[in-house]
Amino acid sequence: MSSREKKRVLIVDDQPEIRRLAGFAFTAPEVCLFHAEDGSGAIEEARRKKPDLVVLDVMMPEKDGFEVARILKDDPATSSCKIIIMTAKSGENERAVALDSGADDFVNKPFRISELREKGKKLLGEPDGWD
Repeated sequence: MSSREKKRVLIVDDQPEIRRLAGFAFTAPEVCLFHAEDGSGAIEEARRKKPDLVVLDVMMPEKDGFEVARILKDDPATSSCKIIIMTAKSGENERAVALDSGADDFVNKPFRISELREKGKKLLGEPDGWD
């Protein structure tokens, strides 16, 4: 393992299976992975663990992913984290709303693990050991 600090990735989805599948995209020695199941939990985890990347579902109870993205980007403690929005909704409007909310990228569900991995690698600067 490199002497560099591990990249921290927060996966947020209200469905455990989606969190697990999305986590496969970030399985590597140089990545520390953690999860939240709703928007409020995502904000708490992000403030506590300062992720480098948040993979954020849109449709969740309480706060949706767009609201969470705005809150994270407006908070000085979390504003530097990169955000990938993932949603089952498709269309240019969804992509535009995601980017307007502060997201750095966007993937449609069902997603390909390889696509999520490549987008994550790009945003994280391709951590060592992440093949």
